[in-house]
Amino acid sequence: MEIRPYSIQDYPLLDVFEILPEDRKFTRTPIHNIDLAKGDDERHPTLVMRDNQCVGFFTLHEGQGVKSYSDNNKAIFFRSFSVDARYRGQGLGKAVIQQLPSYIKSTFPYINEIILTVNTDNDKAIGLYKQAQYSITGDAILEGRPVYVMNFKI
Repeated sequence: MEIRPYSIQDYPLLDVFEILPEDRKFTRTPIHNIDLAKGDDERHPTLVMRDNQCVGFFTLHEGQGVKSYSDNNKAIFFRSFSVDARYRGQGLGKAVIQQLPSYIKSTFPYINEIILTVNTDNDKAIGLYKQAQYSITGDAILEGRPVYVMNFKI
């Protein structure tokens, strides 16, 4: 498994990325996130690759993206994480969360904290983040839904 930045040549891989209808309440599609990143240098769409297939996606958002959740100007917001529905149940989510700090440290050496939000009714994701030593630091409303704010110090 490899985590790497998105490039325009990757678009066809994301065009076939599958998110289950019931998961769309928790995350936006990779294509939607790519559109949001156009013209926003603080958003960094990121792919999770295995065997030349995109099996996961997330965005790392600096600056204004994380500002609502942290006063730390060296924090980055991990958002819109999804695993392609065809690859769920294979431990990819856990593997990404375990590799994320080292990926961020090598790609953004000035970052010292990961911030994320997770819907309060997404028990599976909450368990995954807690198992990886993320701490709940507060709560918020994101796009009309209650979320926990969580962090991990790098």
